[in-house]
Amino acid sequence: MAVVATGSRHTQNTNYMIAVACILFAGWFVYDGWFNQKFKDEHTQDGKPDLTLRMNQIYIPIGCAVVAAFFVLGARRVKSQKITAGETGLELADGSTIAYDCIKQIDKRFFDKEGHFTLDYKQGDEVKKMKLTDRTYDGLGILLDEVVRQTGAAPPATESSDDEKDKTEDG
Repeated sequence: MAVVATGSRHTQNTNYMIAVACILFAGWFVYDGWFNQKFKDEHTQDGKPDLTLRMNQIYIPIGCAVVAAFFVLGARRVKSQKITAGETGLELADGSTIAYDCIKQIDKRFFDKEGHFTLDYKQGDEVKKMKLTDRTYDGLGILLDEVVRQTGAAPPATESSDDEKDKTEDG
């Protein structure tokens, strides 16, 4: 059965929040540049706007709008990101595949506390590393379990099982 880890809702929501903040900042600058008469009077000399007023009227709102658009597109792109653990290997969002027999090492020491693990795999003649984090993908724990099951990696010994072994050897 294929297990899919999809693009992270955390990353998607963060991108949307940054876009909203940019739009709010742009609105603030537009208000000061075009509608706040006191601000306009302070930054007009001889009937001409100074640099601050021109920045508030044109440049900063346009820059904020461009940044907001960038983050909205980024949030929409996150939805399409996915990794699938199929029967033969990991299928990545870009269409490439990592066969299970090419995976040399799974470093999942930091998964429980920090939310990431690293795969070392062989592609061609070189060994590559791929770091997968729960900030980028949702459902990564289930995917990790499937990769461990498919590769036949031995589960790490837990402290409780080591303590039980010591007790049985002593007693």
